Amino acid sequence: MIATIRDHCAFRNWILHAVDARTNHVHVVVSAPGYAPETVREQLKAWCTRKLKQQGRLDRRDFWTEGGSLRWINSDDDLEAAIRYVLECQDAPIKVEE
Repeated sequence: MIATIRDHCAFRNWILHAVDARTNHVHVVVSAPGYAPETVREQLKAWCTRKLKQQGRLDRRDFWTEGGSLRWINSDDDLEAAIRYVLECQDAPIKVEE
């Protein structure tokens, strides 16, 4: 799946900053000037769907939910934080304030 996302970003000339495919979800940080975030998400899901079907998965509902979250990144600090989260922090324990 990661290779498919990289290939599509290259095809569209989008900047792929970070990607991590988990067992039950995918995180992607991408710059895609001129494209609505929903379009980027749907195109990545469509390309990955094709690849999964080629691997024998027949039903899109086996691997995607409808929609998915989107976040705007409005500064270099936000971009750095998003990249760091995707690449380093997803398995970090959550600190609970006492």
